[in-house]
Parts: sequence; C-alpha cells; structure tokens
Amino acid sequence: MLKKCIAFAVVFAVAAGVAFAQITFGGQLQEGMDLFSGTNVKDDDVNMGGNYHSDGPYHQAQFSVLFGDGTAGGRIVWVTSKQAMWGWMQWRPSQFFRVKIGSDFDGEGGFAQIVGWGFTGEAKNSVAAVNDYAGGGLAMSYRNSGLNYGAYDGYVDSNKMFHLMLSFFPTDLISINVLTRDIHEAKEASERLSKLQIYSNIKLEEIGTIRFAAVGNGGLMKDAADGADIGTLHLAFFSNEIVQGLAFEVGGQYNLPHLNTPDTFSAIRVGLGVNLTSTDPFNLKVRVGSMFGGQTKGKDIEKVGLSVGLLPSYKLPKMTIFLHVGFGLEQENKDADAAYDWFVNPYVWVPMGGMRMWVGVQILDQHSIQDGRIKWCIPFGFNFYF
Repeated sequence: MLKKCIAFAVVFAVAAGVAFAQITFGGQLQEGMDLFSGTNVKDDDVNMGGNYHSDGPYHQAQFSVLFGDGTAGGRIVWVTSKQAMWGWMQWRPSQFFRVKIGSDFDGEGGFAQIVGWGFTGEAKNSVAAVNDYAGGGLAMSYRNSGLNYGAYDGYVDSNKMFHLMLSFFPTDLISINVLTRDIHEAKEASERLSKLQIYSNIKLEEIGTIRFAAVGNGGLMKDAADGADIGTLHLAFFSNEIVQGLAFEVGGQYNLPHLNTPDTFSAIRVGLGVNLTSTDPFNLKVRVGSMFGGQTKGKDIEKVGLSVGLLPSYKLPKMTIFLHVGFGLEQENKDADAAYDWFVNPYVWVPMGGMRMWVGVQILDQHSIQDGRIKWCIPFGFNFYF
C-alpha cells in the first residue's frame, strides 16, 4: 500500500506540474511530549518522558504540494508519521459551479472556529489538556455539539480517499455542497445515498453566517444494523459583526433515527462559543456544550451531559500566556450518581521565527474513570513550518 501511495503521489505531482505553472511546496513538523508525569497517589512513580494520554505523544511531519489557481488545481499531502497520503483536485468552469475529487483532511465542512479546532489552535496537539479532534473525556465531550461535523476527510486509510463533491454558488453569499464519500467503493445506490453529505453556507451581510449540514450515517444501506441512524442534522450561526469586538457561534445537532425504530428519538446537542476579539493584549474564549432529551422505544432518555471550557490569555512582548480550564458532568439517569471530570492547564507560547514552542502544566481529575486519582504532567511541544 505504501508503494502504491508513493507511486500515485509521484504521478499526481508530475501531472500537476505539466498542467499548472503555479506550484507551491510546503511542510510542517509538529511534536508533543510530556517531560514529566505522575499522580497525587504517594506510591505512584513520577515518570520522565511518560504520557497519560490515550493517544500517546503527538508527532506529525507532512509535506504538501499546492498547484493551480482558483479555476483549477489541487493539493497533495504526504504524512510521513502516519505513512498516509491524501490529496484532491478541483475544477471550477464558472463562478456558479465547482467539481472536487479526492480527500481533503483539512476539510471545508468543519466550521467550528471557536468551539472546535480553533479554540486551542496548534496547542491541541501538544500542551492543551484535551485534543480538540478526539474530545478528551467528559470535560469536552459535548464541546462542539452541532458546530463541527468534519466533512470531507478520511485520509488515514489510503484506500478510502476518493470522494466526489459538487459545489454550487448561486450568489456570492450562498454556497451549497453535495459530497459523496468513497465513490470507488459504493456498489449500490443505497450505499451511495447513505454516505451522502450536504452542507451549505448562507452569508447575511453585516450580520453573520448561517450554516447547515446533513451528514449520512449509513442507516439507509441494505445491510445497516438495527437502530442505525439515517444521518445527523447540524444547524449553526456564526457572527463577528453584530457586536463589535465579539465573535460568537451557536448551534445544535440531531440524529435522524431509522424508520424501523418507532417511538425512538435521539438526544439533542447544543453548543455555544464566544471569543473576545478587540481586547488586545487580553483575550478570552468560552465554549459550552450540552446533551439532553430523546426517547428510546417510548421511554425518555434521562442521560444528560454538560461541558464548559475557558481559555483566557495575555500577550507579552516575547510570549503569550494561556490558562486553559474545563469541567464536564454526565448523569445516566436521575437515580444514578453523576460522573464528572475537570482539568487546569496553564501553558505559554513562545514564537521563535519559523518555529513556535509550547510548554505547560496539566492537572486532570477524571472522576468517572479513576476515583481519587488526580493526574498531572508537564507537556512540551513545538510547531515548525516551511
């Protein structure tokens, strides 16, 4: 598979070089590790270079080639640390229509600038207490509810990287995207339909942007498991224009139950993000996520969840100081004990030319997983771009 990926990348890049004069090469290296880690239990050892994260120390190196312009072009990316490759090509014959084929792990669909990947930014892969892609326990398990659905990805398995997206632009303020995933694998119409994703942006001048998405979850396939959801609906609103110096987004998501599961309704998730944008050198980000409601075969779902995250920061001449804190709460039903977790995560960012260095402290109490044990570590990381 690795040889096939390399061969495909070479052919792809050569063809691009012939077809397009504008070619840009770039790359990045991101590293994250824990210098020391331990717990509050007396008999537990303090580890040098240890890591309590489930996904281990973060490491990623990737190189990319970007070619073409707004009319036609593409991108090819080689991720050496994962032995994976992804890439896409696009053609826009008119201002109203575009065709895009391939896989775009950076995605056009994820729009959570505040509550998702934009909350901790580059720090999420090294010193931030929770990974904004993975969730990271109850404290952030609902943090992006309805606000980040991650469309147009899937590069990890190089066999599943050929998606087809048709985009329509009826006006400068409206875009409608229809994405069919894994077009080379789908054998039946029901399979193609079950993987369909539709998302659109509607820009309201001097107000904000309304975003809608319908993401197929496979429930329409002939061999779908009993109770499989048909798909997930997302609706969100983002604005940095209504209130001067304040950006915010609010949204929700709802899973459409399969037609074969009567009297069953999924729980609703609602998320909110706020960012103060004109208080330099001070900045504050807040995000809140929740889950509630729903019904299973006529019985109400009593499980509820709530997560809250705060990220104040202060910019100094040579560095920026952050204080990342979060709290999560979850209860299966009104008679059960509530599970909770919390974390405190101060860290600093030091720009050094083309490199950005991070170092911090993480204190995490996952009460729902390991009673009485508070974990701590001193993470370090850097991001280098060229």
